[in-house]
Order: sequence, then C-alpha cells, then structure tokens
Amino acid sequence: MSMLPENQCNADCNHQHVDLETLKNRVTELEKTAVRTIEQNEELAELYAAWAIELCENEDAFNEVLDLYAKAESVLQTTLALGEDDEIRRRLGNVYLHRAVIYNDYEEFEPALDSYDHAINILKPLENKGDGEAKYDIAGIRLNRGMIYQELGEFEKAKTDFEESFTAFRAVEKISDLDTRFYMAKVSVAQGNLFQDMSEPLDKIVDAYNRAMRLFVELIDVGQMEHERELANTLLRRCAATYEFYTNKEFESETERLNKVGDILIDVGRGIEILEKLAQNGDFENRFDLFLALKTEGTMLLDVNKHQEAYNIFDRLIRDFADFNQEEDPEVLNVFAETYEHRGSALLNLGNTQESLADFDNAIEIKEKILSRESGPDEYSRSDFLPTLILSYANRGNAYLTFGNSEQAKKDIQHSLDLIQSLDNEEPSGELEEIKKLVENLLGQLK
Repeated sequence: MSMLPENQCNADCNHQHVDLETLKNRVTELEKTAVRTIEQNEELAELYAAWAIELCENEDAFNEVLDLYAKAESVLQTTLALGEDDEIRRRLGNVYLHRAVIYNDYEEFEPALDSYDHAINILKPLENKGDGEAKYDIAGIRLNRGMIYQELGEFEKAKTDFEESFTAFRAVEKISDLDTRFYMAKVSVAQGNLFQDMSEPLDKIVDAYNRAMRLFVELIDVGQMEHERELANTLLRRCAATYEFYTNKEFESETERLNKVGDILIDVGRGIEILEKLAQNGDFENRFDLFLALKTEGTMLLDVNKHQEAYNIFDRLIRDFADFNQEEDPEVLNVFAETYEHRGSALLNLGNTQESLADFDNAIEIKEKILSRESGPDEYSRSDFLPTLILSYANRGNAYLTFGNSEQAKKDIQHSLDLIQSLDNEEPSGELEEIKKLVENLLGQLK
C-alpha cells in the first residue's frame, strides 16, 4: 500500500476494477443477513472498502466515500469485539488510514489527523508483537501525519513524527528493501523541508537532502529510473536552501559571494539536465518541473548581475512554455507571469526600458486575470496572492521611473501602496514588509 499522502486514492484505484452492480448486490445480500459469520463480516467490510475505492476518483463522491469507510469501520469494530484477531485489526487500521488520506486530499486536516491517530492506535498492538507489516504501515502513517503537522505549523510534532518514521523504516528495511528505501528518501526530503521552515542550520538541511539523494541514487542504480525526477527536484531543493542562506549571509567580498552562487548554479544545471531529459515525453508535470528549475536558474543569474544570460533563459521560458498561459491552475499562471516580470527586470538592467515595460504589462495582466475570477484565486487567499501583484506594479513603476516618466511611475507606485493598505487587516508577512519598504523607497525617489 502507498504511504504517500498525495493521490493515495488514485494509487489504490489501480487495482482491478470490479463490477459495481455485482458488488452492490452482494453488499445488499450481506446487509440483509440476520446473523453474519466473522467471514461474512470480513467480506462485507472488504466490499465497502472496494466500493469506496471505485468512487474515490469522483470528487463529488467525497461524502459517499466517507460513509462507506464508516460502514466498513463499524463492521470491523463489531467483529473485533467478538474476539482478538490480527487480520481484522489490520483491516480496521487500513480503513482508518485510507479515510485519513481522503480527508488529507481535501485538506480536511483535523479529521485526517484523528483518523491517522486511530490507525496508529489500532495497529500498535500488532507492532508490539513484532509484526513488520504493522511497523511499516505505522512508519508511513507518521510520515503522512508529520506533513499535516508541518502544514499546520506544529513543527515540533512534525519533527517527532519524521524522526520516528525514518527510524522505523530503517528498522524494517530488510522486509522490503527498495520500497523502504524509497520511503526513507521521502522522509528525508520532508525533514529537509521542515528544517527550512524551522530555520535550522544550513548543514542540517543539506544533510537531510543529501541523505535523500543518496537513497534515490541507490534506487536508480538498480534500474528504478522513475526516481530520477525526485532526485533532480531534491537537488534543486538543496540548491534553493543553500542559495537562500548565502543571500542572507554577509561575505568579506562580492567575489566570494559570486563564487558560492556559481557553485550552486553548477548543481542547478545538473538538476536541469535530468529534467530536460524527462520533459522530452511531453508530460505536463515533468515540463512544469523543468520550467521551475530554469526559472530558478534565471533568477539566480539575475541576482549576480548576469543579465544577458538571465534574459536568454526567461525568453526561452516564455517561448517554449507559452501554453502555460492558457492553464486554469492559478499557480501555473502566476509563475508564468513572474517569468515575464523577471525578463522585464533583465531587459531593464540591459537598458531596454520600453521592452521591459511591455513585459511588466503582461505580468500585471495575467495576475489581474487570476484575481478577477468570480471565485477568486483557487489556490491563494487574497493575502497570499496580492503581494505578487503589488510587486509587479512596483516593478513597472520603477521601470517608468528609470525611463523618466514620473507621472506613470507615481500612478503605479501609489497603486502598490493602496493595495498594501488594503491588506492592513491581514497579518503582515515578511515578504509584504519587504515589498512595502521597496514601495516606500520608490515613493521617496519621486519626491
């Protein structure tokens, strides 16, 4: 069984599909049985779970899926009360696990945590008996639960779950060598991400990502090439963490800083090389990963004043990934808009002010389009999304200022400030505070 929180349901739906009418008829027959045997209860619970799995790909069936798992739970609880049975206990634990994943997929985090807790409690007696499969399942549950705790900002709980998950997977490695190493790698990536959120020292973050990469390489070396994408993305996560550290670090000279960034760019290039190969199949996720990696490379080049090289990358992204501008996903649209913005910054630094203004216009148009949707940004709250739009107006205002058009510059910069003030009731983020300083600085230049 998959232990990942994402698409657990879809993974389970790869089983051999059953005829729903036949299944429903058998369920009805068993439900009408006045006194069921233990075997019939097991069958009924299994049929409820199979029915739920058949429905799980239908987003509108959320409540029906949960109801089926609740019925399976009730039947198994009743059966378990008749006498201790390891397999019944295992089935019940799996019902809790699958229900938790359904909640998790719909970002219903509190009921997901409750179901994960129930799954651990019901499987714990099996683990205490030395049952390797139960230990394996609980390790996966802790990985899933830790990710939710991280999402909720409960970092210490997440840290504990990840540590216990990794230790458990390592202890059962001989049971399923390759699968277990994969999950050890996933836990390591999760730890690296968590350590960043906790502002842990860089070497601790890097160690977690390095461990994950070693495990992915081991899997690739034995022919599991499907892990190349995860290897590349983990390498790029390490690069991003290292880059952020060096961005905030004071160096004795600019040359020293540039050398450090140069080393990071070499690793970014290695990740891009892997993703370039994977993206050749046209798969959207592989192409999007490549897009993000190239965007990262361009942003770093822009930061170290390699403006022409940065321009070349952003220009390629806008040309080669033009179809992204037609996507419905606001995250995809937003990063595509940012690519226009970055190319505009490169053009501005190269002295091509008029062309840069056109790019800032495009970035603003896309971001305004996302915000103007009737339902608002699907993946963003207003306070999460507006800072990117505010920055776009500020950047275009700066371009007008550079070009000598003070009137248009003032309009854009003032609009940025108005948008910031519209968020006064929101908790200000560090990002918004930095943007506010930038806007106020630009206003000062106009006076």
